[in-house]
Amino acid sequence: MAERPEYAAFKRSLSILRRLALGAADRATLADYVSLVYDGSVYGDLTSKGEQKALENDLTRLRDLGVEYAYSEGEYRLLSYGDFSPVAFSEDGMNTLAFLAETFAPGSVNGEAVQALIRRIADWLPESQRGSLEGRRQRWRIDLGRRDKDVILPAVQEQIERAIAQHRLLRFAYLSPGYKDGVARVHTVQPWHLTFDSAARHLYLEAYRLEVKNAEGNEREAHWVQYRLGRIVADSITILPDKFAPTPPKRPRYPLEYLLAPEIARLGEISRHFDDMQVHETDADGWVRVTATTSDLFGALRQLLRYAHNCKVIGGSEARRQMRAWVQALARHYGMVEEDEEEG
Repeated sequence: MAERPEYAAFKRSLSILRRLALGAADRATLADYVSLVYDGSVYGDLTSKGEQKALENDLTRLRDLGVEYAYSEGEYRLLSYGDFSPVAFSEDGMNTLAFLAETFAPGSVNGEAVQALIRRIADWLPESQRGSLEGRRQRWRIDLGRRDKDVILPAVQEQIERAIAQHRLLRFAYLSPGYKDGVARVHTVQPWHLTFDSAARHLYLEAYRLEVKNAEGNEREAHWVQYRLGRIVADSITILPDKFAPTPPKRPRYPLEYLLAPEIARLGEISRHFDDMQVHETDADGWVRVTATTSDLFGALRQLLRYAHNCKVIGGSEARRQMRAWVQALARHYGMVEEDEEEG
């Protein structure tokens, strides 16, 4: 059954609208897009008056629907969906959109990009729903705001994202507070993920470090590292031609064993922070034993420190050694252990 002409014309206009939503375009670009996604015959090569008129009619139809666009310097630009409201949301949908708007506020991770997307979605809504969005206040929200003054240039994040997508090695100078001389080191890494630590409130590149170059030469001890994006020297970042396998290198696995005090575990609601976590017996004093494994020992122990004196790490060996070192350092800070005293 042949498609009715008015239906075909409407679909061509919607195809044009979709292309304008991607960015400014000239007549030839619009015609090519419609030819690719819907109808390859109606506009031809835009040489005849009839072909040009068909495109103009399809553009005019968008204006009749309420869509606002401008034409200047040979290109059409979408200004607004105007009175054309192709979607409407339920109350749950509107509340979810408002929740996203509050959670990804300016200054949060990817806040600007999310706010731009929300503005675009709001432009699709009927005016009554569009106007109610700002006044909706959520009972709870997730705070994803950063708490640092790191300047992360868009070019840095773009280079990292491109290297991740292409599975190419990345090289950059990195300035860590752990470098006593204050001199940046050049790192060569396999970039895997960009992450936001909601506890530390920093953006990180999770990468497998292959090499570090410093004044003494090259260190080639390969292992997983989290790099804070704000400490990458912006003009040093380079995508190398070398590609790496799509399967990530094996991560170390650290066993954990710890006790939680009755004040934490009395109701039996134990937070599941780690992989392979198992809750075991409760002793006579009400302390609960927990075992788990983790690939991020530093992050795991930092998590357990939030329990303060209500948590005691009793294994595995590396976890207990690191926690003992931290606790001894804290004791020295508070004058409870002499500087040169070591626990037996």
